[in-house]
Amino acid sequence: MDLNNRKAYPEVCHRILEDLSKKLPEHLTYHCLEHTIDVANGCNFYIDHYMISEPIANLIRIAAVAHDYGYIIGPKDHEERSILEVRPMLTEYSENELSLIDGMIRATKVPQKPQNLYEQILADADLDYLGREDYPELSEGLYREFLYFGVVQNESDWLNVQVGFLENHRFNTDWAKLNRSERKGQTLNRLKAKVNTLQQSKKAS
Repeated sequence: MDLNNRKAYPEVCHRILEDLSKKLPEHLTYHCLEHTIDVANGCNFYIDHYMISEPIANLIRIAAVAHDYGYIIGPKDHEERSILEVRPMLTEYSENELSLIDGMIRATKVPQKPQNLYEQILADADLDYLGREDYPELSEGLYREFLYFGVVQNESDWLNVQVGFLENHRFNTDWAKLNRSERKGQTLNRLKAKVNTLQQSKKAS
């Protein structure tokens, strides 16, 4: 596993990651272990950037590695399933701390509605790829996953879903707004161009 600052993560995080590595279905080509690690690394960056200290920093790290744990069972309501399945591993944490973790996991549910900085961090780390250079390869994994679950039927469906999603998505933290929004806009423009090309091709045929 490639976790930045691995020693900073509490032991429960490594247990959760180990579970994910063993139990996530192979058809999850986007919501896979690599995605969870990517989100965890993103959250660790935000922790440093916003100088968030313990114990909150560890709660953010736990929420990051746990936010898609429910996919072990299935995609439906996976945020709530993640909360339920991970709770038994968090017996050393107080109800207040658990409530903060729950809120951060719920903040990743689309459409995202984070209520505080910590939830904003989880939300932005979860969708950070929308404003990065590796969007094409990561979105290809999500496309294959959507095909598997029947969310889309073909590339045309997929492109329309992605255009709508990117048009409605907004980053939350000041850092992401400044450093991810421009490239996300460029990606959106490229997707719209592809939609137009497909439409023109259909008309021509």
